[in-house]
Amino acid sequence: MQQQIVKVTGISNFGRRWSNKMGNPWNVRRVADHVLFSTRPGPWILIERNHFQRWVNLHADQNFLIKWSDPQTH
Repeated sequence: MQQQIVKVTGISNFGRRWSNKMGNPWNVRRVADHVLFSTRPGPWILIERNHFQRWVNLHADQNFLIKWSDPQTH
């Protein structure tokens, strides 16, 4: 499987501060239809950068937008 890369953009105050602090790009580690900590429907993706991981809802995240990237450009 080819490595999937995403760019995280903050859409809330928290998300903007967090994405400015953490930077880009992020590696996609896992995609899931649901997660145990939320009742929101997925898909959810687990992203990782510099050994830090975070779950993001692709369609209904209150803090972030995800843009898929071409891994050959990174």
